[in-house]
Amino acid sequence: MSAQRPGPTTVSDYQLLFEHAGVGLLEIDFQGVIRRINANGAAFFGLSAASLVGEQVTTVTHPDDIARTVGALQQVITGATPLAVLDKRYLRADGEIVWSRSRVALLPSQSGTPDSVVAVIADITELKRAQQELEAMNVSLRATLEGSLLGLGIALEARDLETSGHTLRVTQRSLAIGAALGLDAELLDALRHGASLHDLGKLTIPDAVLLKPGRLDAEEWALMQTHAQNGYEIASRMPTLPPEALNVIRHHHERWDGSGYPLGLSGEAIPLLARIFAVCDVYDALTHARPYKPAWSAQAALAELRAQRGRHFDPQLVDLFVALFAEPGGTGPEATEGAAE
Repeated sequence: MSAQRPGPTTVSDYQLLFEHAGVGLLEIDFQGVIRRINANGAAFFGLSAASLVGEQVTTVTHPDDIARTVGALQQVITGATPLAVLDKRYLRADGEIVWSRSRVALLPSQSGTPDSVVAVIADITELKRAQQELEAMNVSLRATLEGSLLGLGIALEARDLETSGHTLRVTQRSLAIGAALGLDAELLDALRHGASLHDLGKLTIPDAVLLKPGRLDAEEWALMQTHAQNGYEIASRMPTLPPEALNVIRHHHERWDGSGYPLGLSGEAIPLLARIFAVCDVYDALTHARPYKPAWSAQAALAELRAQRGRHFDPQLVDLFVALFAEPGGTGPEATEGAAE
């Protein structure tokens, strides 16, 4: 016995499909007026279908999404795209903001010339709320991480007898230079984290060397130089730190002419973030007292940075630092070996 073939689809069949579709369906004319809307669509807005027919679709659209809605309609109407898909907000009758993923396409007409579009709207309100909650949690976690890293950097200051506020000052100046260079948010975050932990490796240096008030001998100086690599190895075990942040920790004592440590990198082979930080670190070390030197004036420290263009520092970064932070002041002593250690 052969299966009975279905009969031809009638207009009433299409009407049933329209009314009982599991998503909201709207017919919108080229002027943005709602011609038809099914029960699911009306329920999404918290209104009756009869009250929505004849209304502009923008009257139920969130004000901040009206321009995007009009733009999507125009793209479809003009043929710029056969299908426009956008996530957008609507305002329910009770004032609640709801989200939909809307798909808009031309609706064929019996005359052959379309004069309306069909919009399929799927309720994604709960999905959007979940995304917003995750984003808020992520912001909170990032703030906690950054606070923890900065706190650790400040704790390192205390052991190293650094001038109070060193970590915060060098971080802020480094970020100002990074912003002036147009670095994106991801690189600026890496610069912030690397700056906060730049001297992490000094945890491995004995107090007798780290806190020695006089000049280090050759053996002590060699031991002190290990802090950059040691800090990198410790920080590498922190899974949230990106490679660019690790570069700051490892390479902020490299020199433009290749005479730095730990790898003796030169020129642009030194990672950019480390080059940025090096200028800020040395300036702050010069302008604040240490056990082995008095504080220099800002003018004297800037003069030393200029003198080290193309030797210790990237010349362009020195010029940028001076342009951003030059201050009037007096003269100071000559450069002191180890001033940035």
